[in-house]
Amino acid sequence: MDNTISTPLYRQLENTIRQDIDTGKFPPGSQLPTENELSDIYHVSRVTVRKALSVLSDAGYLERHSGKGTFVAEKKMQRSISQVLGFTEMCKILHTSAGAKTLKIALEDPTEKEIEQLSIQPSEQIITLERLRYSDGKPVLLELNKFPESFSFLFGVNLTDASLYEALRKYDIIFVQSRKTIDIVFATAAESKLLDIPKGHPLLRIRSVVSNSDGSVTSISQQLCIGDKFKFLV
Repeated sequence: MDNTISTPLYRQLENTIRQDIDTGKFPPGSQLPTENELSDIYHVSRVTVRKALSVLSDAGYLERHSGKGTFVAEKKMQRSISQVLGFTEMCKILHTSAGAKTLKIALEDPTEKEIEQLSIQPSEQIITLERLRYSDGKPVLLELNKFPESFSFLFGVNLTDASLYEALRKYDIIFVQSRKTIDIVFATAAESKLLDIPKGHPLLRIRSVVSNSDGSVTSISQQLCIGDKFKFLV
Protein backbone atom coordinates (compact mmCIF):
# COMPACT_ATOMS: atom_id res chain seq x y z
CA MET A 1 0.00 0.00 0.00
CA ASP A 2 1.24 3.48 -0.89
CA ASN A 3 0.79 6.27 1.68
CA THR A 4 2.17 8.89 -0.69
CA ILE A 5 -0.80 8.97 -3.10
CA SER A 6 -4.27 10.45 -2.62
CA THR A 7 -6.16 7.17 -3.00
CA PRO A 8 -7.29 6.01 0.49
CA LEU A 9 -5.57 2.89 1.79
CA TYR A 10 -8.81 0.95 2.01
CA ARG A 11 -9.45 1.68 -1.68
CA GLN A 12 -5.96 0.50 -2.57
CA LEU A 13 -6.51 -2.69 -0.59
CA GLU A 14 -9.96 -3.17 -2.12
CA ASN A 15 -8.50 -2.89 -5.63
CA THR A 16 -5.67 -5.28 -4.78
CA ILE A 17 -7.99 -7.97 -3.40
CA ARG A 18 -10.44 -7.47 -6.28
CA GLN A 19 -7.57 -8.01 -8.76
CA ASP A 20 -6.46 -11.13 -6.87
CA ILE A 21 -10.01 -12.49 -7.17
CA ASP A 22 -10.28 -11.63 -10.89
CA THR A 23 -6.93 -13.26 -11.69
CA GLY A 24 -7.73 -16.43 -9.73
CA LYS A 25 -5.32 -15.99 -6.84
CA PHE A 26 -8.41 -16.23 -4.64
CA PRO A 27 -10.77 -18.53 -6.58
CA PRO A 28 -14.56 -18.65 -5.99
CA GLY A 29 -15.40 -20.46 -2.76
CA SER A 30 -11.95 -20.01 -1.25
CA GLN A 31 -11.45 -18.47 2.19
CA LEU A 32 -9.53 -15.24 2.55
CA PRO A 33 -6.87 -14.80 5.24
CA THR A 34 -8.18 -13.39 8.51
CA GLU A 35 -8.35 -9.65 9.14
CA ASN A 36 -5.22 -9.89 11.29
CA GLU A 37 -3.37 -11.81 8.58
CA LEU A 38 -4.42 -9.33 5.88
CA SER A 39 -3.33 -6.49 8.14
CA ASP A 40 0.13 -8.08 8.46
CA ILE A 41 0.38 -8.99 4.76
CA TYR A 42 -0.46 -5.51 3.47
CA HIS A 43 0.91 -3.49 6.41
CA VAL A 44 -2.35 -1.66 7.11
CA SER A 45 -4.60 -1.39 10.14
CA ARG A 46 -7.49 -3.78 10.82
CA VAL A 47 -9.84 -0.82 10.39
CA THR A 48 -8.56 -0.42 6.82
CA VAL A 49 -8.90 -4.15 6.17
CA ARG A 50 -12.43 -4.22 7.58
CA LYS A 51 -13.52 -1.27 5.42
CA ALA A 52 -12.05 -2.81 2.23
CA LEU A 53 -13.73 -6.14 2.92
CA SER A 54 -17.04 -4.40 3.60
CA VAL A 55 -16.93 -2.63 0.22
CA LEU A 56 -16.09 -5.90 -1.58
CA SER A 57 -18.91 -7.69 0.25
CA ASP A 58 -21.41 -5.00 -0.78
CA ALA A 59 -20.20 -5.33 -4.37
CA GLY A 60 -20.83 -9.09 -4.33
CA TYR A 61 -17.20 -10.19 -4.45
CA LEU A 62 -17.11 -11.61 -0.93
CA GLU A 63 -19.39 -13.41 1.50
CA ARG A 64 -18.74 -12.94 5.21
CA HIS A 65 -19.96 -15.71 7.51
CA SER A 66 -19.99 -15.01 11.23
CA GLY A 67 -17.68 -17.36 13.11
CA LYS A 68 -16.33 -18.91 9.90
CA GLY A 69 -14.53 -16.15 8.02
CA THR A 70 -14.65 -14.36 4.67
CA PHE A 71 -15.05 -16.28 1.42
CA VAL A 72 -14.86 -15.39 -2.26
CA ALA A 73 -18.40 -15.40 -3.66
CA GLU A 74 -19.30 -17.73 -6.48
CA LYS A 75 -19.60 -15.86 -9.77
CA LYS A 76 -23.23 -15.15 -10.62
CA MET A 77 -24.71 -15.16 -14.09
CA GLN A 78 -26.02 -11.67 -14.73
CA ARG A 79 -28.80 -11.10 -17.24
CA SER A 80 -31.42 -8.53 -18.10
CA ILE A 81 -35.08 -9.50 -17.85
CA SER A 82 -36.07 -7.16 -20.67
CA GLN A 83 -33.37 -8.25 -23.13
CA VAL A 84 -33.61 -11.23 -25.48
CA LEU A 85 -30.23 -12.84 -24.84
CA GLY A 86 -29.18 -16.42 -25.35
CA PHE A 87 -27.34 -18.35 -22.66
CA THR A 88 -24.19 -18.68 -24.82
CA GLU A 89 -24.12 -14.92 -25.46
CA MET A 90 -24.54 -14.27 -21.73
CA CYS A 91 -21.57 -16.53 -20.95
CA LYS A 92 -19.41 -14.71 -23.52
CA ILE A 93 -20.16 -11.39 -21.81
CA LEU A 94 -19.17 -12.90 -18.45
CA HIS A 95 -16.06 -14.58 -19.89
CA THR A 96 -17.23 -18.06 -18.95
CA SER A 97 -17.43 -21.16 -21.11
CA ALA A 98 -20.96 -22.20 -22.13
CA GLY A 99 -21.91 -25.85 -22.53
CA ALA A 100 -25.05 -27.76 -23.46
CA LYS A 101 -26.30 -31.34 -23.34
CA THR A 102 -29.48 -32.31 -25.20
CA LEU A 103 -31.72 -34.34 -22.92
CA LYS A 104 -34.66 -34.66 -25.30
CA ILE A 105 -35.82 -33.59 -28.74
CA ALA A 106 -39.14 -34.96 -29.94
CA LEU A 107 -42.36 -34.31 -31.87
CA GLU A 108 -45.28 -34.11 -29.46
CA ASP A 109 -48.95 -33.21 -29.40
CA PRO A 110 -49.49 -29.68 -28.08
CA THR A 111 -51.77 -28.68 -25.25
CA GLU A 112 -54.63 -26.26 -25.89
CA LYS A 113 -52.60 -23.46 -24.31
CA GLU A 114 -49.58 -24.22 -26.52
CA ILE A 115 -51.81 -24.19 -29.63
CA GLU A 116 -53.00 -20.73 -28.64
CA GLN A 117 -49.54 -19.40 -27.72
CA LEU A 118 -47.87 -20.64 -30.91
CA SER A 119 -50.86 -19.81 -33.15
CA ILE A 120 -50.86 -23.26 -34.75
CA GLN A 121 -53.58 -25.61 -35.95
CA PRO A 122 -54.87 -28.28 -33.53
CA SER A 123 -53.74 -30.95 -36.00
CA GLU A 124 -50.13 -29.78 -35.88
CA GLN A 125 -47.45 -31.18 -33.59
CA ILE A 126 -44.71 -29.24 -31.83
CA ILE A 127 -40.98 -29.71 -31.40
CA THR A 128 -39.96 -30.16 -27.75
CA LEU A 129 -36.29 -29.51 -27.00
CA GLU A 130 -34.91 -29.99 -23.50
CA ARG A 131 -31.28 -29.20 -22.69
CA LEU A 132 -29.03 -28.96 -19.63
CA ARG A 133 -26.84 -25.84 -19.72
CA TYR A 134 -23.38 -25.53 -18.21
CA SER A 135 -21.14 -22.62 -17.25
CA ASP A 136 -17.44 -23.49 -16.94
CA GLY A 137 -18.42 -27.16 -16.81
CA LYS A 138 -20.96 -26.79 -13.98
CA PRO A 139 -24.71 -27.29 -14.56
CA VAL A 140 -26.63 -24.06 -13.89
CA LEU A 141 -30.01 -24.36 -15.62
CA LEU A 142 -32.50 -26.64 -17.34
CA GLU A 143 -33.89 -25.30 -20.59
CA LEU A 144 -37.16 -26.38 -22.23
CA ASN A 145 -38.11 -24.94 -25.64
CA LYS A 146 -41.18 -25.67 -27.73
CA PHE A 147 -41.49 -24.74 -31.41
CA PRO A 148 -44.03 -25.15 -34.22
CA GLU A 149 -43.65 -28.25 -36.39
CA SER A 150 -41.99 -26.09 -39.07
CA PHE A 151 -38.86 -26.12 -36.87
CA SER A 152 -38.34 -29.83 -37.55
CA PHE A 153 -34.97 -28.94 -39.13
CA LEU A 154 -33.68 -28.85 -35.54
CA PHE A 155 -33.56 -32.66 -35.59
CA GLY A 156 -30.60 -32.34 -37.96
CA VAL A 157 -28.75 -29.68 -35.96
CA ASN A 158 -26.00 -30.62 -33.50
CA LEU A 159 -26.86 -28.63 -30.37
CA THR A 160 -24.28 -30.20 -28.05
CA ASP A 161 -22.24 -27.35 -26.54
CA ALA A 162 -23.79 -25.05 -29.13
CA SER A 163 -25.92 -21.92 -29.15
CA LEU A 164 -29.54 -22.49 -30.14
CA TYR A 165 -29.89 -18.83 -31.11
CA GLU A 166 -26.87 -19.03 -33.42
CA ALA A 167 -28.26 -22.18 -35.03
CA LEU A 168 -31.60 -20.46 -35.67
CA ARG A 169 -29.93 -17.38 -37.16
CA LYS A 170 -28.63 -19.59 -39.98
CA TYR A 171 -32.29 -20.09 -40.92
CA ASP A 172 -32.99 -16.33 -40.69
CA ILE A 173 -34.84 -16.77 -37.40
CA ILE A 174 -33.90 -14.00 -35.01
CA PHE A 175 -35.54 -13.60 -31.63
CA VAL A 176 -36.23 -9.93 -30.95
CA GLN A 177 -38.89 -9.84 -28.25
CA SER A 178 -40.11 -11.97 -25.37
CA ARG A 179 -42.78 -11.78 -22.69
CA LYS A 180 -41.52 -13.28 -19.43
CA THR A 181 -43.02 -14.43 -16.17
CA ILE A 182 -40.78 -15.33 -13.23
CA ASP A 183 -41.48 -17.26 -10.07
CA ILE A 184 -39.70 -19.50 -7.59
CA VAL A 185 -40.11 -23.28 -7.56
CA PHE A 186 -38.26 -26.05 -5.75
CA ALA A 187 -36.17 -28.73 -7.40
CA THR A 188 -37.74 -32.15 -7.87
CA ALA A 189 -35.66 -35.29 -7.41
CA ALA A 190 -35.03 -35.52 -11.17
CA GLU A 191 -34.10 -31.83 -11.46
CA SER A 192 -31.80 -31.96 -8.44
CA LYS A 193 -29.93 -34.91 -9.95
CA LEU A 194 -29.39 -33.13 -13.26
CA LEU A 195 -28.36 -29.83 -11.65
CA ASP A 196 -26.29 -31.47 -8.89
CA ILE A 197 -28.19 -29.71 -6.11
CA PRO A 198 -30.23 -30.96 -3.12
CA LYS A 199 -33.86 -31.86 -3.68
CA GLY A 200 -36.01 -28.86 -2.78
CA HIS A 201 -33.30 -26.33 -3.65
CA PRO A 202 -34.89 -23.04 -4.84
CA LEU A 203 -34.98 -22.50 -8.60
CA LEU A 204 -35.93 -19.42 -10.57
CA ARG A 205 -38.47 -20.42 -13.21
CA ILE A 206 -38.54 -18.12 -16.22
CA ARG A 207 -41.32 -18.74 -18.72
CA SER A 208 -41.12 -16.86 -22.01
CA VAL A 209 -43.14 -16.38 -25.17
CA VAL A 210 -40.64 -15.38 -27.85
CA SER A 211 -41.31 -13.52 -31.11
CA ASN A 212 -39.34 -13.48 -34.36
CA SER A 213 -38.28 -10.31 -36.19
CA ASP A 214 -41.49 -10.47 -38.28
CA GLY A 215 -43.60 -10.32 -35.11
CA SER A 216 -44.74 -13.94 -35.19
CA VAL A 217 -44.46 -16.10 -32.05
CA THR A 218 -41.73 -18.65 -32.73
CA SER A 219 -41.29 -20.43 -29.43
CA ILE A 220 -42.35 -20.82 -25.85
CA SER A 221 -39.72 -21.67 -23.31
CA GLN A 222 -39.05 -22.41 -19.68
CA GLN A 223 -35.75 -22.08 -17.86
CA LEU A 224 -35.11 -23.48 -14.39
CA CYS A 225 -32.12 -21.58 -13.01
CA ILE A 226 -30.25 -22.38 -9.81
CA GLY A 227 -31.38 -19.42 -7.74
CA ASP A 228 -28.07 -18.47 -6.15
CA LYS A 229 -26.15 -18.65 -9.46
CA PHE A 230 -27.99 -15.77 -11.15
CA LYS A 231 -28.51 -12.06 -10.73
CA PHE A 232 -31.24 -10.38 -12.76
CA LEU A 233 -31.43 -6.77 -13.90
CA VAL A 234 -34.86 -5.17 -14.31
